[in-house]
Amino acid sequence: TNPTVRLLRAIYFASEKERGATAKDKMTHALGSISMIAPAKAVRILAVKACERYCEASGSNNNPSLRRAAAATVRAIVVRASNHLKDGGPKDVWRKKVLPIAFLGRKDDDAKVAALWNDVWDEGGTAVGLSGEDTFGVMLQEQLLPYLANAMLSALRSPSWSNRREACAVIIELVEANILSPAPRSTSGTQKIAEEPERFKQRAKVSSILLNECLKIIRRSRIWEGKGDVCSAASQISAKWTGVAESHLNACSFAPIVFRADVESLFEGDKWFKGVEQSHTDVDEAGDSEYEQHDEVPGQITDDDAALDMSGEQEFDEDDAEQQNSSDNELVETDVEYGMPPVTLVGLCRILAEQGLRSGGSREGRLPYRVAAFSALSALLKSVVPDESSEQYNSIVEHQSYVYTAIAPSLFTFVSGESSGEEKPAPVLVARAMECLASAMYDEVGTGSEFNDALVLLKLFSLSSTQPAWTVRQTAALAASSLIAKTSSSVLRRNDTILTVLECSSQALKDKKFWKVRAAGLELLLSLVRRVKQRGRTDPDNQLVMEAILPYKEKIVGIARRSLSDNESQVTAAASKLTVAMNWWP
Repeated sequence: TNPTVRLLRAIYFASEKERGATAKDKMTHALGSISMIAPAKAVRILAVKACERYCEASGSNNNPSLRRAAAATVRAIVVRASNHLKDGGPKDVWRKKVLPIAFLGRKDDDAKVAALWNDVWDEGGTAVGLSGEDTFGVMLQEQLLPYLANAMLSALRSPSWSNRREACAVIIELVEANILSPAPRSTSGTQKIAEEPERFKQRAKVSSILLNECLKIIRRSRIWEGKGDVCSAASQISAKWTGVAESHLNACSFAPIVFRADVESLFEGDKWFKGVEQSHTDVDEAGDSEYEQHDEVPGQITDDDAALDMSGEQEFDEDDAEQQNSSDNELVETDVEYGMPPVTLVGLCRILAEQGLRSGGSREGRLPYRVAAFSALSALLKSVVPDESSEQYNSIVEHQSYVYTAIAPSLFTFVSGESSGEEKPAPVLVARAMECLASAMYDEVGTGSEFNDALVLLKLFSLSSTQPAWTVRQTAALAASSLIAKTSSSVLRRNDTILTVLECSSQALKDKKFWKVRAAGLELLLSLVRRVKQRGRTDPDNQLVMEAILPYKEKIVGIARRSLSDNESQVTAAASKLTVAMNWWP
């Protein structure tokens, strides 16, 4: 055996056991220097085994010292022996194994470990990117997307809550970087799916698989610390795809989310909600036995030297490369068309609403989780923005109406305090539920009955504006503003509608302590005034709306002028907008 290989093994094993920080740092420094002259095969094996040790040192096997040693070892190799990164071997371990673990490790709860993995990603990503194929203009995260997805799936399926939170943080980061989203639009502003079908399809596949895994976790009844992050991750992935779910239905049949008028299905055609009680029981029991009861990572960590035995390096590194690549690309081959149906928008909204409204289970962590579920639902609903110039405008608005009908009754009941079997809900839950109700509103809302009656909704918001909690008062005014901006003009012309709006606004403006409540009251008046469009003076309907509001012009202007002297700049800015919006009125 090459003596440098034995030395690498000995130094790494010693660094794991060493308790002194200074001695451990020097050992890691020496390991990086030796890696420069060590065989590439041995360096690759050490890096992969260090990554495995890092993954194993979590959950019930939590060992911060071991995780830090593993991260420091990989960093030393990447920084001091970067020449080895040009050759990943027949299995391309740097791209498929090391860098994906490093990308997740950047979200580690331990700031020192996260910093080490961040250096690995920055330095290793640069070296691997320079040595790879021509991928000009494509971010490294997208180049490694199938392998990053494999690492995220492993973390989501881990019994360790911290690993799941790391995976959710990475998912959200990729969504914000527009990696888990449709391919970038062309300069003309239109989506050219046909130009890069494979790139678009890969993004859709990975998004679909990760969304599917997040929903499996959400459907389980047990609440654990950080489960709200799973709701947020699922919502953000879906929000990125709502723009193409309907407008390019034929061009992207593999999109992870679709618009379907099927209130009983979570995934297209599965009728999951139809037998919700039995389904919840079955899924929860299976999930608990798989994830919660067996809170052990396969392969216990031992202090035996055999844990880093490199005698099998030939077997590790020169196995059938083609077979291994097939295994590594398992995620890529798991396509929507191979048995993974897309998620329905109404089904996803319904399950998030149910998670926010749930009242059973342990009290520990229940409130943050319910708040996160409501916030995720609100963000998802806000992502559906129909374009009036689009051919799909009417169909999208119609589906928005369908979603509203599916979730509004339960939200309305919860906000109004008529729900039974539960103690008085926390104000933050009422505020978030009201926000969801406002986000679900669509163009021409408020022309129906009960929860879809504009006057009934306005009275609910007006009563909520007198609640003790300022977050509820602020959200009530903003929800009323959303309703006024989207309701039918025939409803807006009614005298009782305008009077209720003025009453709700006056209640908000009486708040002298919280400026956000006053600003929300002015936003409500601004939404009312903006329904009269200056460019539409010749429109008879626009003229009728103006004539209905005109008797109250002096009162609205007086409110705006008084608000101009407010101590808070945000309030005076809103008052200025209100004044400008009415300066051309007769």
